[in-house]
Amino acid sequence: MHHDLITIDREAWDALAAAAADPSQPFRYLTLASLGRCQFPEARTVVLRSAKSATRVLEFHTDTRSPKWQELQDNGNTTILGYSDVLKLQLRLRGEIDLAPPGSPEADRVWSRLPPHTRATYQGGPPGDELPPEGDPAARAPISAPEETGRDRFGVLSFKALSLDWCRLERNNNLRARFSYGASGELNDASWVAP
Repeated sequence: MHHDLITIDREAWDALAAAAADPSQPFRYLTLASLGRCQFPEARTVVLRSAKSATRVLEFHTDTRSPKWQELQDNGNTTILGYSDVLKLQLRLRGEIDLAPPGSPEADRVWSRLPPHTRATYQGGPPGDELPPEGDPAARAPISAPEETGRDRFGVLSFKALSLDWCRLERNNNLRARFSYGASGELNDASWVAP
């Protein structure tokens, strides 16, 4: 395998790990695409919470009442897309999502480390529910009861990458490479491809 390709693969995963650790880094916000129940592709922005290059696993958090959770229960095949305007770099990963529901050891472990302001995002109505008009008295009602924590709605999405399509945009010479990974995260294959 060409040495440059091994370096590119390592640097791509280093960039993902940096984004998981620091919100100001490129690739912190990624697009997760799945097959919707309506049989149309669905895409949404998710926040990268963890990136483990050794196993090729990315972690995201979600409200389990969201359509995304239901879709991924039906079909865990997923594409993750990220683009950095600073680096002029696109990362497109294909893989499978594993769901850790509320009350699971993984969800409980992650929940215990979340700051209060993040926990608060899992309170209130289900994602996508229609809200009352601003002038409606119900619009001024509290979003949730004081004792409500959101823990029973918190789920963890663990994305296991099977492949990476890497593409750097350069004025006169775009570069593109593909990588495939084994079950344990090992790099199985890497090759240059036409951009």
